[in-house]
Amino acid sequence: MIALYILLGILGFVIVLLAVCFIRAAMLKPTSAKTAEPPEPDMKRAAAYAKKLSARVRQETVSSRFDPDRTKFEKFQQSLPELFPHVFASCEVAHPGAGLVLHLKAEHPNGKEPILLMSHHDVVAAPAEGWEHDPFSGDVDRDGRIWGRGTVDTKGSLMCELQSLEELLAEGWKPETDVYITSSCTEEWSGESAPAIVQWLKDRGVHLGMLMDEGGMIMRNPIGGVEGRYCVVGVVEKGYGDVKFIARSKGGHASAPGKNTPLPRLGAFMVDVEQHNPFKVEITPTVREMFSRMAPNMTYPMKMIFANLWLFSPLVKKLMPAISPAGAAMMQTTCAFTTAKGSDGLNVLPSEAYVTANMRFIHHQPNQESIALMTERAKKYGLETEVIYQDYPCKPVDYQSAPFKLLEKVAGEIYPGYGVAPYVMTGGTDAKYYGDVTDYALRFAPIEIDAQQYGSIHGVNENMYAAALPPAVDFYKSVLQQYCAG
Repeated sequence: MIALYILLGILGFVIVLLAVCFIRAAMLKPTSAKTAEPPEPDMKRAAAYAKKLSARVRQETVSSRFDPDRTKFEKFQQSLPELFPHVFASCEVAHPGAGLVLHLKAEHPNGKEPILLMSHHDVVAAPAEGWEHDPFSGDVDRDGRIWGRGTVDTKGSLMCELQSLEELLAEGWKPETDVYITSSCTEEWSGESAPAIVQWLKDRGVHLGMLMDEGGMIMRNPIGGVEGRYCVVGVVEKGYGDVKFIARSKGGHASAPGKNTPLPRLGAFMVDVEQHNPFKVEITPTVREMFSRMAPNMTYPMKMIFANLWLFSPLVKKLMPAISPAGAAMMQTTCAFTTAKGSDGLNVLPSEAYVTANMRFIHHQPNQESIALMTERAKKYGLETEVIYQDYPCKPVDYQSAPFKLLEKVAGEIYPGYGVAPYVMTGGTDAKYYGDVTDYALRFAPIEIDAQQYGSIHGVNENMYAAALPPAVDFYKSVLQQYCAG
């Protein structure tokens, strides 16, 4: 009888628990983000902006750590004054690290720390295979798409930043706070350009009250199971590392192979890492806040889970890789094997072989700890570990801070009804170098893109809708006006 009472008690507890979960999920009513529509397009402005962006896309600015020539970037920068005459007539212009700095001084400073808008004008290589339009054509098609490398990453946002300041100055705007616009030319390989710009600022004693760089953008249905349009703002940037794992042996002729030669050991190691994740998965405050803001517009099974993370956190940690690889990457260090080398001969056993891994370090398990875990795993297969390059996770930005709330406010004005959510940057930006000159580096380009355009970053068929440019320009204008006022 006692056992029956215990069983009934457990059953009752489970029923109450499930009832609480259902009620909490039912209380989350869909927000306006679920049905929000893009602003009415201003096609006249869109066409004018598209023309400017198209011309800049046609200027090939591929950067490489193996090419020290900066001539193409100088030519790109020299083409800008004709497009933005008020900006270049009103601003101090400098070129630290072959990059671009524009400084607009306040005539009557209000004591507020300056604001900086930034982007980069270098791009990754773009092999022609697979493109519907030549990657450096700058074609504008009948649907209003501007085609080419750099449209999304990130000449598009750079053009919008410059255009916003150009229009404000043409209207006679006089900021009460200093304004900076910077653009580096070595972002794609973490080169010297952005650090040189930061040093230029430090040498002048500049400390910024707010910075906006690339990062999150505006997307419909940004995560699997989430419906609606959201501005996703990067407030956390993970660290970066390139690590080599080396296998050695005596080599020899391939006609008489022994066991445990270098390549099989490397292969077994990679399979082990992929099948048995060595890294700690955590739902950090930023990720929890992102889920909280998106949960009302999730499909019901997901809403049930994410409305009750107090109960289902362990399940989310397990299932997130299947729901969204990007979402999973926000909760842990990641390791992706990227290059490999074995023997130089088809019939020769390598005396040395290696694979490289690109690692992105999460704050709760940063560089040293994550690399140590990989090193320990590598030793099981007789591998050596060599760190080629690393930088460290950036200080998180408080999503309750005034700069973040300013972006939320402007988003509500320019993109009515859209949701705004903080998130963890899984890629890298130049903003990581600015930690000494600002506490508020927000990674967000206010341009709406679709899933294909998001997937085209560093891929093929990179493009951007011209109609997405006017609201982005208006967004930057409003941020500058509101930040610099009073």
